[in-house]
Amino acid sequence: MFQAIAAFFSKWFGRFKAFSMAAGAWGFLFSVNSLIGFQAGFEYDDGLVYSTPAFQAAEKDKAAPGGPDYWNSVNRSFSYERLKPVPWLSAWTLKALGVKIAVFCDRGAEGGDSLEASWRKLADYFYFTRTEDEKYKILEKRRFIVYAAPSDSGIIQARKAGVTPLRVRKSKRSVNPLESNPGKFKERTLPFSDF
Repeated sequence: MFQAIAAFFSKWFGRFKAFSMAAGAWGFLFSVNSLIGFQAGFEYDDGLVYSTPAFQAAEKDKAAPGGPDYWNSVNRSFSYERLKPVPWLSAWTLKALGVKIAVFCDRGAEGGDSLEASWRKLADYFYFTRTEDEKYKILEKRRFIVYAAPSDSGIIQARKAGVTPLRVRKSKRSVNPLESNPGKFKERTLPFSDF
């Protein structure tokens, strides 16, 4: 009887010890990442979401592409977009480890307040970058450790800024005009990220 009780306590003490070690390791990583201020950047269009339906909705509004009304329509049509599970889970994992998450939209900011508000739980920062130079300056100025992007231009800007690039695969049905050639720059690719 005493052996059974000893075995029971031994088993649960071992589990408690393993849990305590894991919690301590997480606490250490979270503290270090938070104090240093590491950030991870994710491109929004075809990175975190499949955004083609939002662009198609804006085309139905017959707004001139690239104009303020067009971007307002695209940014307010975020409810049509579909979340990409692997990049989304990757972002949440990094956030759980204390890394701040920044989302980059390669579009105008008109009407983007509701889009920003819908991502406020995950994204600490939300940037609307119309040019690659704007993106480069942000990546260079802040402490980014990784930048996940489906576009070749995003990978190039990350490399130029000294940030580790991570390729997110673009959906085959995407209408995003930015060129995407996974592996072209010998960057790591996030598996199953095209769904």
